[in-house]
Amino acid sequence: MSACLALVLTFVLAPRLASASTTGEVRGTVTSHGKPLAGAHVMLMGEGRHFMALTGAAGTFAIFHVPFGHYRLMTMRIGLGMQTRDIDLHSGEVLRLQIALHKLSTIIVTKVVANQSAAGTPVASTTIDRAQIKTLPTNNSLNSIVETVPGIVAFSYNEPVAHGFHGLTYEIDGVPLPQGTSSNFSELIDPKNVSSVEVLTGAMPAEYGGSRIGAVVNIVTKRLLDLPPGLHTRLSAGIGNQGMGMASLDETARFGKTDVFFSTNNQRTNRGIDTPTFTPIHDQSSLADQFFRMVEHPNERTSLAFTFSNQLAQFQIPINTNPNNPNDPIVSVPGTNDVQREYDRFVNAAFSRYTKKGNGYLQIVPWFRSSRVVYAGDLSNDVLGTQPNPNGPGTIGNIGLNQDRFVSYVGLRVANLVTSRHHAIKYGLDIQRASFQGSQTFAQLGLPNATTSQGQAGSETGLYVEDTWQPSKPLSFDYGVRWDTSHGYVSGSQISPRVGVNYAVDSKNILHAYYGRFYAAPQLEDTRAACVILQGCTTTPSYNLKPEYDSYYEAGFRHIFNARLTGSIDFWFRNVANVLDTTQLLNTPLFAVFNNTVGQAQGIDIHLAGHDLRNVNSWFLSSTISQSLAGGISGSTFLFPPNQPTYPLQLEDHSQTVSANGAFTHRFGRKLRNFATLQTVYGTGFPVQFQNGNGLLPTHLTFDFGIGQELPTGNGKHLTATLEIDNVLNHQYIIKMANGFNTTQIANGRTVMFKLSETL
Repeated sequence: MSACLALVLTFVLAPRLASASTTGEVRGTVTSHGKPLAGAHVMLMGEGRHFMALTGAAGTFAIFHVPFGHYRLMTMRIGLGMQTRDIDLHSGEVLRLQIALHKLSTIIVTKVVANQSAAGTPVASTTIDRAQIKTLPTNNSLNSIVETVPGIVAFSYNEPVAHGFHGLTYEIDGVPLPQGTSSNFSELIDPKNVSSVEVLTGAMPAEYGGSRIGAVVNIVTKRLLDLPPGLHTRLSAGIGNQGMGMASLDETARFGKTDVFFSTNNQRTNRGIDTPTFTPIHDQSSLADQFFRMVEHPNERTSLAFTFSNQLAQFQIPINTNPNNPNDPIVSVPGTNDVQREYDRFVNAAFSRYTKKGNGYLQIVPWFRSSRVVYAGDLSNDVLGTQPNPNGPGTIGNIGLNQDRFVSYVGLRVANLVTSRHHAIKYGLDIQRASFQGSQTFAQLGLPNATTSQGQAGSETGLYVEDTWQPSKPLSFDYGVRWDTSHGYVSGSQISPRVGVNYAVDSKNILHAYYGRFYAAPQLEDTRAACVILQGCTTTPSYNLKPEYDSYYEAGFRHIFNARLTGSIDFWFRNVANVLDTTQLLNTPLFAVFNNTVGQAQGIDIHLAGHDLRNVNSWFLSSTISQSLAGGISGSTFLFPPNQPTYPLQLEDHSQTVSANGAFTHRFGRKLRNFATLQTVYGTGFPVQFQNGNGLLPTHLTFDFGIGQELPTGNGKHLTATLEIDNVLNHQYIIKMANGFNTTQIANGRTVMFKLSETL
C-alpha cells in the first residue's frame, strides 16, 4: 500500500482553469468504522486532470475548481483499504460524498456506487467528455455532438432544436458567445478545438438568460492535459469521398506557470449544406479557422486567460435545375452561382481571483465578438429561375439577392461565488452592446435593381443571484432570480424567478422538479425592407420583432442501477408568448425571423448510459418524445397574409414526435487505446407543411461507424489512424419539403473519411 500511495502522491496538481463558471466542487467526509478519519488521501482524476486533498481532523475534505466532466475518485490511508468510485460533476455543482474505509489484513480495492447527495447530477444536464467526443463517428460537427443529448433534435442544416423551439445559448470557457445572425450555416466553433461539452436542456440556473434558451451549451476548449513542460506539436490530415479533405496543426506549450494552445484547421468538401436534390449540384464548402488560448497562473489564487478565435466559412448554395423535380418546385438555371461567406471572430480575457480558503472566486471577463455574413447572389442568373405562383396557377420568376450583414458585440461579465457547508451563492452581471449594419440588393427580371440598408445599435443587461442550499444530504434547493432588459429595434424586460428541488429518496434514486421563467431579446435584424420594395408594403407602422417570454416546467428522476449503469427520465412543458421562429427569406435558403403569438411544447426525455467493469465497452441511448405547437403572428407580420389565426395551435415545422440517438463503443489493444464505435440516429419525420397542414415526412434510421486510436499523452512520437463512415447504409431521406417556409433539404448519403495524426 505504501508503494501505491507513494506513486499516487507523485501526481502534480494541474493549474486551475481561468474559466471558473465551468467548474464545480467535490466535498466529502471520510470515516472508518463510523468515526471521522483524519489524514486520508483523496485523489480525483479525469478529464486530463489530477486533484489531491488530505482530510482534516473531522475527516472532511474539499476539492475546488474542478472542471465539469467524468472523474474517478480514489480514497486511501496506509493500513486501510482503498476505495474508488466514478462520479460525474456538472458546472456550478457542489457534490457531497460519504466515504467509509475499513481496516483490512490484505490490500483490497473496493469499487462502490457513487452515493451522491441530492445536489448531484441534475436530471436535465448531460456531459459529453473528451473520451466520448474522440470516439464519436460524427465528431467533426459540434452540432452533431450536441444532438446526442436527450431533448435535442437535429433540424434543417443540422441545426439543434431544443425542447420545442429554436435557439441555444452557448458559452465557451465560461464566456458568453452570442449568435450573430439567423442565417449562419457554419458552427460557432470548430469541434477540433473542443475538449468537453455540457448541455443543460432544463433546470437552467439564474446565471443564464437574455437570449433564446432552449438549452445551454457549455464548452471547454482544448486543455494541455497531462503534457509535460515544453513545446508539443501535433499534425493531422484526412481525405475522403465527396471531395473531402482536411489538415490541422496543434501546438501546445507549458512554460513555468504559462499554458499556451494554438490550432489552425482547414477543410473542404463537395457536399456542404443540405441540398434540394439527391445528387448535389453546386454544393462545395470550405472552412479555415485559427484558435489561440493562453492561461497564466501568477500565483495559487489568480488565473489570467486570453482567448482568440478566427473563422472563415464559404458555402456554395445548392440548386435544383430540373423543373419536373417532384420534391422541389424552386428551379434555377444551370450555372447559377450563389455563394455565402461567413466571417466570425471572438476575443476574451478572463481574470479569476480565488479566496484564501479556495471556496469562492471573483471573475471579470471583458469580451468581443464580430460576425459578418455575405450572401453573394448571381443576380443575372437568379432572375431566370422560377418558383410557384402563390396567387394562382403557373410560375413566377425568382428574385435575386445580394445581402451583407455585420454585427459586433462588446460585453463584460462579472461573477462572484462563495460556497460553504450548506450553500453555494453566486451573483453576477452581464452587459453587452451590439451594433448591426446591413444592406440588400434585390433583382427582378425586367426591373432595375433596388438597394436598401439598415443600421441599429442595441444593448442587453442581466443581473442575477442564485443559491444552491442543501439543508441535509437527501435534500437540495436551487433557487434564484434574474432581471433582463434589452434595447434595439424594440425594448423589453422581465424578472425571471427560477426554483428547483432535488430529493434523494435513497442512495440510488433522485427526484427532481423545476420551474423557471426565461426572457429572450430578438436579434438586431429587420427584413421589412424586402416587403416594402418587393410587395409594396408601407414603411410604417414598422412591425418589428418582439422579445420572447417563456414559462418552463419540468419534473423527473435519476436512477443508479449499479456502479456501471445509470438512467434518467424527465417530463417537461414550455408555454411561450411571442415565439421567436424563422421562415424562408424569398426563394433562398436563408431565414427571416418572426414571432408566433403563442407557442406550447411538451415532451419526455429518456437517457441511459453504461459501461463494463474495465470500460472496455461503453454505450448510451438518448430519446425524446415531444410535440411543438404554435399559432398566430405577432412580430414581422408583414411576412404573412393578414389576420392569421392563433387557435387552434398547429405543429411547428421542427416538431418531431420521436427522436433517438445512441452509440456503442468497444475499446481494445494496448492500454485500450484502440476503439470502434457504432452510432445510430432515428426520427419519425418532420411535418410536410408549416402550421397549415397535416402529414409527416417518412421516418429515418441511419448508422455511423468509426474505428481508430487515441493519441497517448506525454513525450515521444506517435502516429494514429482513424476511419469514420457516416450514414453507412447510404440512406438519403427528405428532411424538409419546400412549402413557402422552408427549402427542400435532403440528407447526405454515405461519407468516408480517413485521418492520420502524429505527435512530433
